[in-house]
Amino acid sequence: MLPESFGTFLLVFESCFTTPSYQRFLTLMTGWVLCTGKHTVTGVMRAAGVVGTREHSGYHRFFNGAAWSPDQVGIALMRLALKAVPKGTRANLTIDDTLGRHTGKHISSAGMHRDPLLSCAGKPFWHFGHNWVVLAVVIEFPRWNKVFSLPVLMRLYRTAKVNKAMKLPHVKRTELAAETLALVFKEFPQWKFLLIGDNAYINNSVVRSRPDNFHIMGRGRMDAALYATAPKQRGKGRPRVKGKRVASPKNRRTQWKTLKLLIYGRPATVQVRVFKAVWYKVSYNKQMLFVVVRNWPGHKKEDVLACTDLDMTAQEVIQLYCQRWSLEETFGWVKSRLGFEDPQNRTERAVQRTAPMAMWTYSLVILWYVNWSKRRTRLPLRLAPWYRTKKAPSFADMLATLRCQSWTLWISDQAGGDRLDQKKLEPLLDAVGYA
Repeated sequence: MLPESFGTFLLVFESCFTTPSYQRFLTLMTGWVLCTGKHTVTGVMRAAGVVGTREHSGYHRFFNGAAWSPDQVGIALMRLALKAVPKGTRANLTIDDTLGRHTGKHISSAGMHRDPLLSCAGKPFWHFGHNWVVLAVVIEFPRWNKVFSLPVLMRLYRTAKVNKAMKLPHVKRTELAAETLALVFKEFPQWKFLLIGDNAYINNSVVRSRPDNFHIMGRGRMDAALYATAPKQRGKGRPRVKGKRVASPKNRRTQWKTLKLLIYGRPATVQVRVFKAVWYKVSYNKQMLFVVVRNWPGHKKEDVLACTDLDMTAQEVIQLYCQRWSLEETFGWVKSRLGFEDPQNRTERAVQRTAPMAMWTYSLVILWYVNWSKRRTRLPLRLAPWYRTKKAPSFADMLATLRCQSWTLWISDQAGGDRLDQKKLEPLLDAVGYA
């Protein structure tokens, strides 16, 4: 039911599965794209049109018993995504964690996690579900002046209580993030990467263990304990790893510099202080670049960004950090359009494999749409009298375009030699495409 142009993208995953599993993967991916209701296994089967023609238990076994690895699928998708990065440039990656809310006593590996959408600084809220650490490839599209984060690798974080009940060692989110970086280094040693994360991922677990082809950037702490570089050793004894204590970002007294730049696509004027120092607790004995920002749009207080690449300018640091927000948009789309929170898995293996399907579908739809739209000057956007300035497609437009093409092909095949009135089909396709 999917266009042939989308099917060519799915060929890169053939080596990740056995022949029967690959056929089920194609069916499930078709259903995941076309499903407009809950993205359960049976709901996806209905959308793919295989109910009654194929045994449903085989699709459940695909997630809880088949011999395939989510990491292998993620690496294959990452190879596909990196083709969209200009050759000879550094690839940007974003990392963050997101909560998949669930209900039910028998959901495997679920626990109580802080809900970032409901919590505030003074009052945290907690919700039952799964917490996922997600690594994504950042793709820039100058034609639309937009940035997308395409998820490729995921790790399920379990609370200490859940790990104790399952008799598993407790692993922190940052340690899971370090695992994904090590995997990327193993598979792509020839690439240079810049990892962009929030302050939760700028710590010793990630920064000290970063691979040689990685630089890391993110929010720091205004009260960070900073030091000068270690002086040269004189005489015998253990060499020093840090020098004298220097002022923290909050207590710096150097002169502010004014910068005019684009922040989230809009012109802004900010003031910055730039310096280098050793953040011993995070980077051990290596210097980091710090950029203190004042008058940042949307930030009431001064903030600081830290980066392991000492050659970057303050403007580059601020503008690249803004790309991190595209991953938050990704989380919003996969939950609202692709049913990231819908599957109710009761086995550990199914949990590890089902939710990533929504993330992979998001990445594939965007990669397909970019390739499909290259030779088109006018794109099918959903316009309205109250939204007349829209020039760039959203993910909803991309997904609707793929759905409409799929349903047009299917209806044409069912009609056989009969002529179809495309204008009469447009309202139906619009309703199905945008659900």
